[in-house]
Amino acid sequence: MKTGKSYPHVCPSAKSLVKIKERITQLTARERAPILLENIVGSMNASLRGWSNYFHYRNSNGVLEKMKTHAEERLRKHLMKRHKVKDRGIGLGRFPSQQLYTKYGLYKVPTTAGWKSAHASV
Repeated sequence: MKTGKSYPHVCPSAKSLVKIKERITQLTARERAPILLENIVGSMNASLRGWSNYFHYRNSNGVLEKMKTHAEERLRKHLMKRHKVKDRGIGLGRFPSQQLYTKYGLYKVPTTAGWKSAHASV
C-alpha cells in the first residue's frame, strides 16, 4: 500500500552493485583490447547510464560514488594494458580522471541523488 511517504532508506542492493561492477569488468577485460576503444567506452556508457538512471534516488550517493570510482579504475586499467603502462603511478598521471571524461568520453555517473523521495508526489 502506498502512503505517499518516502522510505527512510532507499538505495541499490549490494547484489545490484556487484552485478554492474562485473559487467563493467567484462567490458574492460584484457581480451577486449583489439576492439575499438570507442566501442568499449560506448558499451560502458550504455551500461553506466542505464544503471545510474534506474538507481539515481535518495540515499544512493555512496553507491553511485563507488560505481563511478570502479568505472574510472577499470577504464584506466584497460588503457594501461592497451598502452603497455605497467606502473600504476605512471598510469594515474598519464590517464587522470578528468581526461577519462573529456578525451575518452566516459559517462560521468552522478554522485548526488536526483530525487528526494522514492515516491512521486501526487
